[in-house]
Amino acid sequence: MPEQHATQDRRAVVARGVTVRGTHEPFVEGLDVQAPSGAVTLVAVDPGDAQVAAALVLGGRIEPATGTVTIGGRAGRDVLQSRTRLVDVPDVTAPEEALAVAHVVAEELALAEQPSSRRDVARFLAEHDLTDRSRGRWDSLPAGTRTSLLLELGSRHPNGGVLVLTGPDRHGGDPDPWWRTASALAGRGLTVVVLCTPATAAQLAPRLVAPGAHVPPAGSSTTDHELQGVPA
Repeated sequence: MPEQHATQDRRAVVARGVTVRGTHEPFVEGLDVQAPSGAVTLVAVDPGDAQVAAALVLGGRIEPATGTVTIGGRAGRDVLQSRTRLVDVPDVTAPEEALAVAHVVAEELALAEQPSSRRDVARFLAEHDLTDRSRGRWDSLPAGTRTSLLLELGSRHPNGGVLVLTGPDRHGGDPDPWWRTASALAGRGLTVVVLCTPATAAQLAPRLVAPGAHVPPAGSSTTDHELQGVPA
């Protein structure tokens, strides 16, 4: 059964009726997520503060006002924090756009608890055919390439079993590069949660017929290849 599977899956993320309060109105209200490991799960959330709040609550960085979030059937902010990597969250983990590409890679390697010397950075850039872009600004890279690199770097953390990618569509550009990376990481058994606008979720939904992608319906429990998100 879906519930039993989610409990047994150490990397499965389950959120039920999660609300994050704002100053005047909730940033997020009634958020339901079921994201199994080995899949990309799209979660439709309005852009801006709502996506940031959703990322922070899924990653255990803030406490929900109502509802629960578990990973592998276990609750608690310490569990969520230790098992999730928040990728490209605006004003939280997103790199400064004016930084050099090599600088961003060094920072992300260090955050992933990986060697981050100049040699390590040079090796990473060479592996991605970006040696000649090392001194250029981060925002000079194509949007899809930037997001793809951040996903891969986040996955290198020894406890990076759950990746929460926030608002990749805000950068514009072709989603194919980061989508391919997200699918490849899911193929390695990781849980990949993508918080994006409802329009982007609908646009990407046809890709979810392939293995390694999962989109349950808004407000529903777990079924394969449907759309999931925050009730209107």
